[in-house]
Amino acid sequence: MVNRKQKIKDFGIGNFKQLIMTTDDWNITFEIFNECRKLCKNKLSKEDLEVVDIITQKLEKNDKMPWDVDNSEKHFLKHNPIEVWCEYLIFRYKFRIYPDIKKVSDFPVYLLIEPASPCNLRCTMCFQVDPTFSGKKSLMGMMDLDLFKKVIDEAVDGGTKAITLASRGEPTLHRHLGEMLEYVSGKFFEVKLNTNGTKLTEKLCHTILKTGVNSLVWSIDAPKKELYEQIRVRGNFDKVISNIKMFNEIKEKHYPNSSILTTAAGVMFREDQDIDEFNDFFKKIADQVALQACEERWDTYSNELRPDINSPCIYLWERMYIWFDGICNPCDVDYKSYLETGNIKDKSIKDVWRGDMYTKLRKDHLSSNRNKWNPCDRCGLC
Repeated sequence: MVNRKQKIKDFGIGNFKQLIMTTDDWNITFEIFNECRKLCKNKLSKEDLEVVDIITQKLEKNDKMPWDVDNSEKHFLKHNPIEVWCEYLIFRYKFRIYPDIKKVSDFPVYLLIEPASPCNLRCTMCFQVDPTFSGKKSLMGMMDLDLFKKVIDEAVDGGTKAITLASRGEPTLHRHLGEMLEYVSGKFFEVKLNTNGTKLTEKLCHTILKTGVNSLVWSIDAPKKELYEQIRVRGNFDKVISNIKMFNEIKEKHYPNSSILTTAAGVMFREDQDIDEFNDFFKKIADQVALQACEERWDTYSNELRPDINSPCIYLWERMYIWFDGICNPCDVDYKSYLETGNIKDKSIKDVWRGDMYTKLRKDHLSSNRNKWNPCDRCGLC
């Protein structure tokens, strides 16, 4: 068997990318990563260089990455030039490893930005059915476009590599969502959009595909009309399926080279939801299918206390949410912001991320004192 170092020499690093993508022994090795790091060595921060050294040492010692590279990561590497591989793998190291070792990055590598907090549906398992949330004017609104651009500009300058447009509400309700997508285009490694699919239009389909959204998640819970509409109250199953098919047709006709991954995602909480039926139906119209157990979040604050769960929540090291009004929060289980960590209208993203509230939350979680915080003391997520 010819070793990888010799393969790189024979094929050249650019061609080697194609080779490893078409073989069963796909892997990032020391030789590959070493070639990649040469292509971006002048772009890296001090923190990034430290990560590079760690990855290099792990590869040199074990001939494998510090984590198991998953399918979404392989998909990114396959569809992007090798010149960005090093920066991408640094980002994935921070995203995958920092939460486990409880290391705080200089700047959040992953932001979830909320274009809109309202939703047009009232799914029976969602906190939108909580009238103290959806019925409270101060918690309902659309993000100002200038505020959105401020968030994106700070995120780019600070080193964020992945964003999701979604959170408590339905992002397609925002009349400027298309402009938002255009503004983020080409600025991040990963851009995800979550939607219930009810308000999708032909124009928005083109914008999603044209601006290079990497991941599009259809939030849907059943492959049958009656069951779907019992769960997703106010939703129209036939309309949603028609919209998904419209998106697929536009993609195939106008954007055949698009690398976007679509996922039909749902939560399972009723006995009449059938996993096999769900998979069989949606695998025909989505690239991926994901049906997961429902989290206890429709009325988080009334959940029973969970003294059995007192380990640190990884979200405190993994991500940050920014609501439509600039309020920052560690997670959307806390949909009424009991844990508000600051507001980017008067603070920078970095100041919030490294600020007093986040620091205290992390310290208490690490000290087995998460039970001091509501809803951390009753969270069904982790």
